Amino acid sequence: MSMWGNARRWLISLLPRRETIGNNWLLRPFGRQLSRPNLWHLNNRSIPRAVAIGLGVGIIIPIMHMVLAALLAIPARANVAVAAACTLVVNPLTIPPIYYAAYRIGQWELREEGIVDPSSAAHISGELSRMLFWVHEASGPIALGILTMALVAAAVGYVVSALLWRLWVASKWRERRQARRAARTTG
Repeated sequence: MSMWGNARRWLISLLPRRETIGNNWLLRPFGRQLSRPNLWHLNNRSIPRAVAIGLGVGIIIPIMHMVLAALLAIPARANVAVAAACTLVVNPLTIPPIYYAAYRIGQWELREEGIVDPSSAAHISGELSRMLFWVHEASGPIALGILTMALVAAAVGYVVSALLWRLWVASKWRERRQARRAARTTG
């Protein structure tokens, strides 16, 4: 069995089944929408859409992003489980570097100079006030940087997952052709 086949089987084993939705009290109100089979199948359309939704939502919204990605996957006809799983790129370990990178990207896009210096708020007393001043001054570049990073991550995720899917399908076709050739030569 090829690496792609093993990875696909492993991914399918992790996906929840449509039947389990009715048993979960939290998902029961969305049961009709979530019972659509296309939302759970792995195919060339649903996977790239799900990856793009998951990465975009995960970067823009750091909390409750799994739920939002799953809900957005429904009208987009993307794989719900893959969309929710792709939001895990943003986690407590990756949030600080992501936000720092977003700040730097936003700062570059806005053509601002240097990092905001909390000591420039000398007239404001207290550490909490200085921190709030820094957040206020940095919020514009961070917001623009987060939006830029989310759009780029979603686009790159879509393209890469679509290419990986094509490679996987091509390898399956190659395996089938080789199996047919082998059957002809022995038979």
